[in-house]
Amino acid sequence: MSDLVKNFGEKLRKKRKEAGYSQEGFAAYVGIERGNYGKIERGSVNIKLETLYKLVNALDCEFEEIMPQRGMYKIELE
Repeated sequence: MSDLVKNFGEKLRKKRKEAGYSQEGFAAYVGIERGNYGKIERGSVNIKLETLYKLVNALDCEFEEIMPQRGMYKIELE
């Protein structure tokens, strides 16, 4: 996966830990199978918009708190 997806996973992991959740407990709370949630934090899968909303709602945070800064990544338009 891209560095963007990996950076997102790292930020998500940090925010989850700050909130005091274990990976297993948070995955259950959000309704994501633990193995799939682990893939999100490792940056090995890209997630749906609906999943992103579940994560920010469960963490009671804003998107900006777990999203990598836009200026850090250039995505080429075709």
